[in-house]
Amino acid sequence: MGYGAPLTGFSGNAASEALFPPYNSVAIDSFPKAAVAVDTAAVMKSDSGITCNLPIPRKRARDHSTINRLLSTSYPSPAHYQKNCGCFYFLGEDISIQIQQQQFDLDRLISQHMEKVRMEVEEKRRRQARRILEAIEVGMMKILRNKEEEIEKMGKLNWELEERVNSLCMENQIWRDVAQTNEATANALRCNLEQVLCQEDDMI
Repeated sequence: MGYGAPLTGFSGNAASEALFPPYNSVAIDSFPKAAVAVDTAAVMKSDSGITCNLPIPRKRARDHSTINRLLSTSYPSPAHYQKNCGCFYFLGEDISIQIQQQQFDLDRLISQHMEKVRMEVEEKRRRQARRILEAIEVGMMKILRNKEEEIEKMGKLNWELEERVNSLCMENQIWRDVAQTNEATANALRCNLEQVLCQEDDMI
């Protein structure tokens, strides 16, 4: 039914070129030839059904590090692409728009939070200023009330003093009238006494 027939238009070279970029040949050519030869021999013997224990080369760790270094230099990293083109990729998809949208949403949330904090701070300042003004008003009202009480006390004291002065003036006037009356009485008595003395002289 054609299971064994090769696919037309798709060769081994094309498959290898599709899976690996052409510049990977540099990394493949740079592999140590001893490691490649040993792996090829092991694969051929396993395919032929012959099993044998091949000695493990001592430089395998160093060869693997060399291979990894070559692969890392052969394949540009995604961060390199992101740095060069300014795009962000995740699983082969460009997520720059999503990141920008999230950044925009984050900036919007931050600005809203800052505006809310600013309004709360202003409200707190207004309330604090209102409380300060109320405290000042209460203090001033208390001071004014005390001053009014003092003024009332001084008014009462002044009225009492005026009443005392008026009473003293009236008393002074009374004593002056009494003095004048006594003086008149004394003058009358002196005149009477002089008349009596004159009459006695005449009789002698």
